[in-house]
Amino acid sequence: MDSDKPASPPLDAAAGGRRVQRSRAGRAIELAPLFDRRSDHGAIERMLLALAVHPHGAGFERAHLLVWSVDHAMLEGRLAWHGGRGRRSIGEALARAQRQASDGTDPESTRRLRSIALTPADLEGPLAAAWAGGTSAAGPAPASGGYLWKPETLIGAIGLDGGGRGYGLIVGEWSDGTYTPQRARALEALRRLANAALDTHRAAEELRRLSQQGAALAELARAMVSPLNLAEALNLAMRLAAQATGVRGGALWTRTKDGAPELQAAHGPAGGRERLGRQLQPLVASVIERGRTMVIDRPGDEPLLGPEAAAQLTSLAMIPLVVHGRTLGALAVFDRAAFHPAESAGFDPVDLAFLRSLCDQLALVLEHARVSDLQRHAEQARQDLQRRLSRSERLAAVGERAARAAHEARNPLASIGAFARRALRQRGEGDPGREYLEVVLREVDRLELLMQQQSQVMLPGSPRLKVENANALIQSALQQAGERLVRRRVRLLKKLSPDVPPLVLDAERIGRAFANILAHALDAVSPGGRIRIESRRVQHHVVIDVAHDGSGSPGVLIDQLFVPFEIGSQEGGVNLGLAVAQQIVHEHGGEVRVRAEGEWSSIFSFTLPIGDNEDRRRIGRDRRATRHDRRERFPSA
Repeated sequence: MDSDKPASPPLDAAAGGRRVQRSRAGRAIELAPLFDRRSDHGAIERMLLALAVHPHGAGFERAHLLVWSVDHAMLEGRLAWHGGRGRRSIGEALARAQRQASDGTDPESTRRLRSIALTPADLEGPLAAAWAGGTSAAGPAPASGGYLWKPETLIGAIGLDGGGRGYGLIVGEWSDGTYTPQRARALEALRRLANAALDTHRAAEELRRLSQQGAALAELARAMVSPLNLAEALNLAMRLAAQATGVRGGALWTRTKDGAPELQAAHGPAGGRERLGRQLQPLVASVIERGRTMVIDRPGDEPLLGPEAAAQLTSLAMIPLVVHGRTLGALAVFDRAAFHPAESAGFDPVDLAFLRSLCDQLALVLEHARVSDLQRHAEQARQDLQRRLSRSERLAAVGERAARAAHEARNPLASIGAFARRALRQRGEGDPGREYLEVVLREVDRLELLMQQQSQVMLPGSPRLKVENANALIQSALQQAGERLVRRRVRLLKKLSPDVPPLVLDAERIGRAFANILAHALDAVSPGGRIRIESRRVQHHVVIDVAHDGSGSPGVLIDQLFVPFEIGSQEGGVNLGLAVAQQIVHEHGGEVRVRAEGEWSSIFSFTLPIGDNEDRRRIGRDRRATRHDRRERFPSA
């Protein structure tokens, strides 16, 4: 120790019977920087070493700090410190150390010290005793000390266990080789003070972390009631999860309708985060399927991670997004930043509790978005249904008036047609008026067809069902349209399957439905074009296709082709024929669909169920076959 009068009192004020020169309040003020919650790990460690080499502290000539690495399970060299020759007080020494560079008062010794890593089994002498018991110890330096101390030197060791777990060792040396009771008390006082400072720092860090995580949850809760869209909310949740846990990156997936994960948001260094997110897909699918949190501390041992993805990760936590027992997606964060050896790069229970809370809120956001989407679609469907109902009511009124008008107009049209045909027969081949009469006849035929279609919209009564051959009905309709097919030079591709069974149906109405669809195809196809007719059995249905390669009218919407009065055909019609065809097929329990495929601009497919037909074809005795005959219970004697 320095023989000069000290500038501040020793830690053990009663040692040697010397009088206390300062009050306890004064000593607390000098030691206050050790308990400054704004200090980080490095500042606390520098101040502890400055106190260890202070004449009124442990009085070491030089001191070294070894810190326990949580991830490597070894004591790693951290910081070297040499005592000064000045007469600074403890308060001044701590303040100077707090501002000191991170490599201490001897950067070269610190650099060499940081190359050392010791397991507990490597410790000897006072180091082993101090580390094993978390106490202070002194004795001769082990021979294997290397440059940590001089040979045959008296050393002291202090086991640090801040926060209830091993933190590290402070090892110092006394050049005079004398271990006195005063030094023993100074070592123990320094150990208690160091552990108290580390406990305070750890509690402050924990409070700071909990405060940050609570603020993140509050911000996400505010976002839930804000006008943010779903994509913005997902990106916000991903950012908050990464910032509050201090990770290098993360990713967020939602579950598609078919159950597969879909990447929605990623956080981390630009360029590689989306690629890494895609590489984690197999692991995400497993977490979503199981609905359980997965924490991976050794990515290389995880079979669901590819070698490239495992090489990029040091730790990973993946939490499912579960609401009402349904898994909607998963959130992953990886590579928790560890700025100090005493900090683990893995995820502790506090981090996992925060991530689960955030994922619970995020799952509610997704569920709310799903319900809102369903409500929006339901409202849209309601509005569409209301519009269709209004249109149906309007069309019903229009149809009734049109039916009366058509009935009243058919006789005058027939008279006009008859007189025009008579006049046409009286004209010679070279008569210029003959062309005008042919135009009149074509328009009369078109108007008669239009009136007939309008009358069909108001078909009364129920179908007259009989067992019929669907292929025969198709052949009959093609024969009736034969003249138009020839006149327009249409190439007919016909493929009628012999496997089509007889069906119970109204032959007149089904024939009319097919004829109307065929007429629409003839209107659409260009001269010399093609029409394909095909019938086949598909499981429990008979499917009839009518396809053409004509070009559709500009602006025509396929889903409105069956809406009467909505879109005119190429011949100037109002699509009543298609509406009538759809109505007839629906009456028989079938459907009419239209699509475009390859070289065929329109393919009309209408299906008729076979099951209902087979039930209709059973005669009365067969229908009662499953019932017991009551007469069998009373056989004649």
